Amino acid sequence: MILIKETIVKGRTVFLLEDRYRKVWTNPDNIEAHVLVLKRLMPGYILDYGKDYIDYKIVKGTPASEIPHTDEFARKIYNYCLRQIKETAPWAHGDWVLSNIIVDGDTMTMVDWDNVGCYSQFEIKAKLEKDLVSAFGIERFNRIKNDTASV
Repeated sequence: MILIKETIVKGRTVFLLEDRYRKVWTNPDNIEAHVLVLKRLMPGYILDYGKDYIDYKIVKGTPASEIPHTDEFARKIYNYCLRQIKETAPWAHGDWVLSNIIVDGDTMTMVDWDNVGCYSQFEIKAKLEKDLVSAFGIERFNRIKNDTASV
């Protein structure tokens, strides 16, 4: 087991096992409810779970944070996020930072669903924009948002 990430404030630790990631919670809230939501939204993503951990499938690809941030790429990410929000409604991922989007060719997959919940459209829009402005900058984000709106 290799330690990948430890977030003391949130009480979460992520390990790489031989064939999966294991996220362990120090103070787990209702993991079973979280698992039920993820099994519905991401069939096959959860491999196993217990009272204080969840084992996740390793998603093949590259984190979007490691791919050059051209306008075309930013537009693809924005469009993917909008589609993903529609597909999972009334649930939303809630954390659209680029390290949570895995890119494999033309396929994109959201990972790290810790913040999944039922949010208002206002909350979803505000958080998505905050995350993508942080990733791409306000000028690029506004440009791709306006381009997408006119399509």
